Amino acid sequence: MKNTDKYSITDTPRDVSKGEQDKFGICPFENGLIKFIEHANTPMTIALQGEWGSGKTSLMNTLKNNLCGSDSAKFFGVWINTWEYSLMKDANIALIDIVSCLVDEITKITGVSTGKQVWNSIMKFSLMAGSAALNRGADVVKELIEGSNKSPISELRKEMESKINEHINKTGKQGFIFFVDDLDRIEPSVAVQLLELLKNIFNLNHCIFVLAIDYDVVIKGLEPKFGKLSEQNEREFRSFFDKIIQVPFSMPVTSYMIDDFLKESLLSIRYINENQSNKQELITMFSEISNLSVGTNPRALKRLLNSLLLIHCVNSAKDAPLLGKGAGGEVEETELELVVNFALVSIQIAFPMIYKLLTAHPGFDKWTDNIAMQMNLIPYNQQNTKQSQLETFSEEWIQTLFKLCDKDHYLKKKFSDILKLLNHLKKIIEEKNETVEDVIGDVISLSSVTNLDAFDKQPSKDDFHLSGFLKTLRDEMIQRLKKQMPELKRQIDVQGKRVKSNAFIKFSKKDGEYCVKLHAVPVENGICLTISTTALISMDKSAELTKTAQDFYLLQKSQYPQFTVYGFENNTVKKGNEQLVTPCVSLTLPSVEDFNSEDSLSNISGIIAELYRLMKNLKELCIRKN
Repeated sequence: MKNTDKYSITDTPRDVSKGEQDKFGICPFENGLIKFIEHANTPMTIALQGEWGSGKTSLMNTLKNNLCGSDSAKFFGVWINTWEYSLMKDANIALIDIVSCLVDEITKITGVSTGKQVWNSIMKFSLMAGSAALNRGADVVKELIEGSNKSPISELRKEMESKINEHINKTGKQGFIFFVDDLDRIEPSVAVQLLELLKNIFNLNHCIFVLAIDYDVVIKGLEPKFGKLSEQNEREFRSFFDKIIQVPFSMPVTSYMIDDFLKESLLSIRYINENQSNKQELITMFSEISNLSVGTNPRALKRLLNSLLLIHCVNSAKDAPLLGKGAGGEVEETELELVVNFALVSIQIAFPMIYKLLTAHPGFDKWTDNIAMQMNLIPYNQQNTKQSQLETFSEEWIQTLFKLCDKDHYLKKKFSDILKLLNHLKKIIEEKNETVEDVIGDVISLSSVTNLDAFDKQPSKDDFHLSGFLKTLRDEMIQRLKKQMPELKRQIDVQGKRVKSNAFIKFSKKDGEYCVKLHAVPVENGICLTISTTALISMDKSAELTKTAQDFYLLQKSQYPQFTVYGFENNTVKKGNEQLVTPCVSLTLPSVEDFNSEDSLSNISGIIAELYRLMKNLKELCIRKN
């Protein structure tokens, strides 16, 4: 029975033979390439060019299914995964194994057993490759290709040509298509040698090669021969590629229509519900964010989607849903929170340095030159060559972003996209009358579980996330206080939906009546947590106030010596015949980890319970008759 509870996104190539549909709207490109191959003269070599994960294997699956997938198809198909043959093998052995595999596949299709002469040629090829590897490893291909007509390469080529021509004449097919996958996963120098080898052995009539390769791999593989790519030698690199490849086909990633893919995928992983999936404006926001960050690379999109699913699962397992609660206790985020979380995970994947800065300073619209200095960026007055560019940005936070991106080659190229993305986030947050720091601060802690840096070190006072820390601590305290004070179990709850720079716990159903405030800031020797409450006291109750304060001081000294108490002495806020009392306790610890210890959590919940009792006593003073 099929398990319908599995809903993560698998990173496997599309297989049209199993009925898998095109999700990116590239059918016109596929059909055009199929038509070209059907009418192509041979020999022909086609390179499917694109970065890793851009869909080359999926496209080759489609070509093979349409051109070679049935008895009535016009071509015979041979598929070889070069990466499998290169694992744990010497480069020259890998080349020999790949050639042998191609010979075996041709033999299986033609039904003609491989003759002794073919295997003699392969054996000679193997021996010469081994000898060349021992003496002049880099010249293996050249050693084997050049020479007389009696070279093993020439012999092998002649045998393959005879066998292929005979079978084509016999069957009436158009030819053989060789699909060579994962060339961009093997050592670049080996990939280049293989390209030369295939060109010289299988450059035959009735043969078409479809290669999945990135031009950057060819460049790296040719560097031992031509040196580093430069304006002076670029033509040499291009000439080699043009000699091997007749038709380059760039994967149309910029033309991928990702709206439908994102809509279906976000719905399938339950990130959005049916109602939200029908809101085109919301889906368009996701697409715009994706285009400005991870782009349209299918593998990057799938990683993004699985990261979103993992974040949801982890926070649900912690009984800490993303934000808010829906029917049945399910997560029911606002659309703003969904969009912001999507954007933050996208930034985490595409621009880790920007994400790291956001975790430390979520209010990016308040980034200043001081933050630039903290990040070891070039001081403002030393930006000599960049000064004119900096001055084009009127806002200081954009100048800080520019300095950060200017330090990194990739971020420098992507600066415009990063700026558009952050401005887009700023706009949608402010349209909801929220502040960037509060919203980003609330949501970013949820994505830390998929951040690579999260596993490198424990959080410290330098990079702890304020709202995430306060929200986690508040939720933990509520659970503990309900057990400590069962008579108030139904009244103890969160006050206020969003955790910003403060988190509130209330002890009554009415907001503001009986509540305590949690506040935290990083300090020189760690993190300082402040817990406070307020009460209006009649001016003529000063004696009772003094007695209550003394009792609380004694309690703190005897049971909670780690805390510091203040707020009773300087009550300058007066209202009529009343004064505002703001008793506070504070605790400073070296790191978030220290706050998470059982002793610390027990002491914090204990002092909060005592602070509530103090608050109740103080409020009773205000209404008590003389």
